[in-house]
Amino acid sequence: TRGFAMLRSSAFPAALMLLAAVALPGGAGAQTAVPEVGADSGPVIDRQGAADDEVTLELTVEDWVETDTATVRIGADLAVESGKFGTARQDLVATLKGFGTGAEWRIVDFGKLGDDAGFERWRLVAEARVPEAALAELAGKAKDATKPGRALAIASIEYTPTLAEREAVVDRLRARIYGRVARELAALNGAFADRDFRIRMIDFTTGFRPQPRMMTMARAEQAGGAMKMADSGGGLAGAEKAQLTARVTLAAIAPTE
Repeated sequence: TRGFAMLRSSAFPAALMLLAAVALPGGAGAQTAVPEVGADSGPVIDRQGAADDEVTLELTVEDWVETDTATVRIGADLAVESGKFGTARQDLVATLKGFGTGAEWRIVDFGKLGDDAGFERWRLVAEARVPEAALAELAGKAKDATKPGRALAIASIEYTPTLAEREAVVDRLRARIYGRVARELAALNGAFADRDFRIRMIDFTTGFRPQPRMMTMARAEQAGGAMKMADSGGGLAGAEKAQLTARVTLAAIAPTE
């Protein structure tokens, strides 16, 4: 009976060993997760064969993302005869294009506020990227375009770089990272001429930090409603600083001796 008890107590670990041998492929250079019976820390990576020698670097570069245009939103309150909203909307777009800023205006939001004595009241928001040089006269043009049944006013002005402007800077930063990696790799192979280090991995992380750039007082007054947006935490921003961080792993096959 003592031998039988010993057989029962050793059967469970033997089954685990058999399962691991069948389910997990082995071979030279392979890495397998071998569970430790009774351990609470989880599986342990067991390296089989020679592992690569690795050198890990963290490289960071940064640059400014500049823009000479701003995202401008103009709010329009319309009072039109029932069923005439489509015509009034087209007239509004034509008026905005007539401002002469060279911008392409789009209606990005609109909603019906109600009906009153046969008239419909609508609220629209138009948006465009406007050159900075054209901002000074924009508020005056919006005021001049106001007429009975239509009121225009600047809702916000945001100096935020476009996606294309950001990506162009990130492309330049990535090229700088590649240059630094190439120099690091050459220096490493120069110091260890018999090892033949190579690039195993480059992992990029990108970030942007807005920097405030306020308008002059005269231009802010001419921009009108933009200052209200700035006071509420949005609106006037500025150039952004782009930062690109790369985690680089250089590796070489470890000597077998």
